[in-house]
Amino acid sequence: MGSKLVALLCLMGLACSWPAYTQSDRKATNSRQQKETSPRQLTLAAAVPVPTEVMTSFRQPLVCDQDGNLYLETDEFGVSGIHKISPKGERLAAFRAGSNPDFRAIDISASFSLAAAGELYELVFPHGQITRYVVAYRSDGSFRANVKLQPGFAWLPSALAVFPNGTLLITGQRYDKDVLRGVMWPFTGVFSSDGVLLKEVELEDDGILRDKAVAGDVRLKGSLNPTSNRAISLSRMEPGSDGTIYLMRSATPAIFYAVSAGGEVVRRFTVDPGDAAYRPIAMHVSGGRIAVLFSEPQTYEKILKIVNLEGRELATYSGDATYLTDTAGKANKTRPLGGAFACYTTDPERFIFLATGTDDKLEFRIAEAR
Repeated sequence: MGSKLVALLCLMGLACSWPAYTQSDRKATNSRQQKETSPRQLTLAAAVPVPTEVMTSFRQPLVCDQDGNLYLETDEFGVSGIHKISPKGERLAAFRAGSNPDFRAIDISASFSLAAAGELYELVFPHGQITRYVVAYRSDGSFRANVKLQPGFAWLPSALAVFPNGTLLITGQRYDKDVLRGVMWPFTGVFSSDGVLLKEVELEDDGILRDKAVAGDVRLKGSLNPTSNRAISLSRMEPGSDGTIYLMRSATPAIFYAVSAGGEVVRRFTVDPGDAAYRPIAMHVSGGRIAVLFSEPQTYEKILKIVNLEGRELATYSGDATYLTDTAGKANKTRPLGGAFACYTTDPERFIFLATGTDDKLEFRIAEAR
């Protein structure tokens, strides 16, 4: 069954890139020569219905916690919310920007991240303000606090993650002096739990990425918002088991930085899809591994690269999965998993994608390497 579910990669309503589709009705056609080493095939191990969730569109990032609960953000008619759903498909909580007593309305929810204690932090743009905030929620979805971000300049933050000590790593772009025509400058900083900028983090490739955008590189400079850089605006971040946060710049190859709570870059590495046409659209960290999903925007072909926390490649999987459809366990059908890559676990190794199930309800599709 073709999925109607689209995991949106539209950031802040300003720039869109590489739509992430689930079970697409459009079959990918491969016009390239077969690679020397074919990717391994995944097998659909289970399909979990989510009866409380009607099929809709969900924004990136798609996040899961150590208990396997999934956190999915949706925005319908200007009202956003993040749903916490158990591995069994039960809704456990809802984090709603409208529950915030201090803001009349939230224009944009740019990103969100989980803290170790189960609290959720959401990066928001309140209506009528140029100040950006992080809203903290308790694990049950109730509002806890607003954090006013104070970098000292006008900027457009796009992604955040939380260190174990409660400080925040936030990346985005600061405005050029020529606000209307100048390409924005990449920025990453460590902020205190009350929003004070503690340290700017220098990332060695940011200058090169900006220079390419200034030069008109269409892979980085969008037509809808030519002052923004896709590699920065579509960045993804997740905490690692080693206490650092892994930040991915959305370039090809994907560029990763491991950043400590003190704002030091512990290591840098790249993950190469093996084809310059592929773009990274999602990443998840689990245990000592990182899974990166790449998509070819013309054919919608996808591949998963698995690397360790130092960037060494461990495995490559096809974006398709084999479906077991008879009691004898014989595989007789292969379908694309799509781009709504919601969760990755290493013990056991599983890949969870979103799709449309019965009666247009949401469905979790769990794939394994067999």
